[in-house]
Amino acid sequence: MSRPRPSDVGRVLVPLVVLLLSGCARQPEISSLALRIAPLAGPIQVDGRLEERCYERPASVTEFKVASRPDAQAPPTRTWLQWDQRGLWFAFAAQDFTLVADPPTRDEHAVDVQDRVELFLWSEHSRQYFCLEIAPDGAVHDYAARIYRRFDDLWSPAGARFAARRTVNGYAVEGFVPLAALHGMGVRSWRAGTRFRLGLYRADFRSEAPDDPQWLTWIDPNLPEPDFHTRATFGLVELAP
Repeated sequence: MSRPRPSDVGRVLVPLVVLLLSGCARQPEISSLALRIAPLAGPIQVDGRLEERCYERPASVTEFKVASRPDAQAPPTRTWLQWDQRGLWFAFAAQDFTLVADPPTRDEHAVDVQDRVELFLWSEHSRQYFCLEIAPDGAVHDYAARIYRRFDDLWSPAGARFAARRTVNGYAVEGFVPLAALHGMGVRSWRAGTRFRLGLYRADFRSEAPDDPQWLTWIDPNLPEPDFHTRATFGLVELAP
């Protein structure tokens, strides 16, 4: 969620909330309960098809919320998170009958006005968090960031692979982040019991209202305006044996 910016009111209110949620003071744990990431079951190919047997498992996360709108109904979204000794594997299946998407270009910020899924990763051993935003036709915006909204668009996870594909009821995205890139993000160990934080999000645009997308999130801190660049939107995850 790098763009578009919140409203003028949000620009005033949100930073105040951010100071409370993710400022210089030591932060309390978001939750002592971690979402467990299952080991990868069987071979997999990053092609956006989601046809492998590992996707017969229940999705890791299915309960997405419309950020800052507790009464709104979020369109169905499923996310699978899996791991093996090579790195982190993830996939999204998003229901969307009004796709807003374009093919990849040299301009990563072209993704900012497209439908997309987003995965953010934040290790306790890093001052930065790392963001992957992937649109239905395969455009990617990857960047590193610091609180608050200090973006580094030059960052890219070396060796990562992503694929996206339109489906009959929306689109699917698959991705793989290799171990070397995870180490570069501050994830020091990679074995059962390793913990770090993830943000899982989605932007749902409509062509008739391009300035008013729905912002979907796994964890919603109920800020005055949707904003994924706060610590409170990250959930604790753990690699399961």
